[in-house]
Amino acid sequence: MKKQKKVISCLMAVLLCVINLSVPVHAGEKWPKMPDVEAPSICVMEITTGTILYERNMDEQNYPASITKIMTALLALENSSLDEIVTFSADAVYKNEGDTSHISRDLGEEMTMEECLYGMMLESANECAWAIGEHVGGTMANFTKMMNERAKELGCTNTHFNNPNGLPDEEHWTSAHDMALISAEAYKNETFRVIAGAQSYTIPPTNKHSDSTPLHNHHLMVYPFHGNYEYLYEYATGGKTGFTRAAGSTLVSFAQKGDMPLVCVVMRETSPNHYTDTRTMFDYCFDNFKLLHVAEHVEDASADEDTQAFASIDEDATVIVPVNVSFSDLKSDIEYESIDEDVLGTLVYSYADRIVGKADVKMNDLGAYDYVFRENVGGDLEEDEGVPEPVPEEIEEQQTQDPHSIHIEINARNIGMAAGAVAGVVILVLLLYWLGTHSYVIRQKIAGMRSRRMERRRYQTIRDTRKSRRRTKKIRKSKHLRF
Repeated sequence: MKKQKKVISCLMAVLLCVINLSVPVHAGEKWPKMPDVEAPSICVMEITTGTILYERNMDEQNYPASITKIMTALLALENSSLDEIVTFSADAVYKNEGDTSHISRDLGEEMTMEECLYGMMLESANECAWAIGEHVGGTMANFTKMMNERAKELGCTNTHFNNPNGLPDEEHWTSAHDMALISAEAYKNETFRVIAGAQSYTIPPTNKHSDSTPLHNHHLMVYPFHGNYEYLYEYATGGKTGFTRAAGSTLVSFAQKGDMPLVCVVMRETSPNHYTDTRTMFDYCFDNFKLLHVAEHVEDASADEDTQAFASIDEDATVIVPVNVSFSDLKSDIEYESIDEDVLGTLVYSYADRIVGKADVKMNDLGAYDYVFRENVGGDLEEDEGVPEPVPEEIEEQQTQDPHSIHIEINARNIGMAAGAVAGVVILVLLLYWLGTHSYVIRQKIAGMRSRRMERRRYQTIRDTRKSRRRTKKIRKSKHLRF
């Protein structure tokens, strides 16, 4: 049975490879050279595609310091509501203030989760981070377990968190790559974007403080803290600072120009290079890369009246490429491993040995129809009886620009024929396998049949001989009879 499964798996793999979309490999694919920066460990990621644009020692393990609080904020937003009341314990107050970043909370003080998140992200208040961890996890041990499990879910491979705020701990480390994964996931949360990008916030009076508490963002690319305007960045949308003697300066920064959001993580830096290097990377990426919407380059063919939409490309899917690269320069492949039942497959685009984006092909709720994927739409349309309507001018212009095109037509008849062909091949393979595994028995049965046939023939010969002899004797006796 296991052999049968292996045979079927190999067969299906071959069939999927045969129908796989692919674009010819283009020679001379080049990725823009990384600009000159001082950061010993850096990672720049485009958030919507997850593409690493530049990196240096991005998987090197380093102490993160307070950029740890991005993971704490992510878990809080995923596991609590903003209006929940957080109470500050003795551990939160007495273990995390002193000679660290704090906003002087008192034992038993009550604040909403929203107020705690602003205190943690803007003023880097360590007692707020600890109180959030205890509130969300129940215990700090359970919360750090949640941090590590969530990091693993996001694909982190060089991370181990041991507290919620990043205070010095030999068992607390991460990498620039892992922090980029965590930060990109957090940035997809709208509430996180609002909090991390706020320039200021005011905590109203609490049960322990009769006065309000003003907060200001310490990230100098977002807000001129203490009047420092030198590092303000036009496209900055948020971030988190960090510093300890062991970690050096660490910095997570978000920036967006047009529809391209970026996250840059620098670790083990010296001040103020963490700001200048981040700005250099952002400017270079915005100048040298562009986003392309897949749906604009993969065109649905017009369907007949008797057919309906069968599948469609995710309209939000994008790829990021160097500015001098067109969609036709990309290579593509198909993955069939989605857990979403509505996803028929995922188009994976690559350039210069880098995955630059993905697009799900989703099954619609309608019926099957003539569907055409057109990547790098090009070539002159020939006059054919299968074209019911003229092609719009915009599409015609696009078609004449690119000689490469890929067509996949799917309709009820094609699906039926394909299913029949697959079923036929599977049955044939199973039959051959069955014959191969039972050939010895079959040969034995055939030999037995031949043996029995020969025995019957031998017995028949003996009987015929005996009959012949009896007839001969009778004839001989009859000749001697006298009448």
